Amino acid sequence: MTQIITITGYHRFGYECSHCGRELKHCVATDAGVFGAACFANKLTKPRVYNGKKYRLSTDAVVSLAKMARDPVRNGIGPYQLTFDAAEA
Repeated sequence: MTQIITITGYHRFGYECSHCGRELKHCVATDAGVFGAACFANKLTKPRVYNGKKYRLSTDAVVSLAKMARDPVRNGIGPYQLTFDAAEA
């Protein structure tokens, strides 16, 4: 069964990445912990598929999504944009 990771918000400074332990400037809050955008985009999630081709979101896109997750209705994003399949360990 595939695990799901959902972005729940954004924090700035003062946190360590739950994946690699480094000090973070942009913190992506999820239901699984707080991660850096690079770890979240490249290590923790599977690539998405669009028209049969795989792609990953950039770190800037992940930070923008995390900021918009604070008020998704106002920002016009749905649950699909905030939900990702977790990569296998």
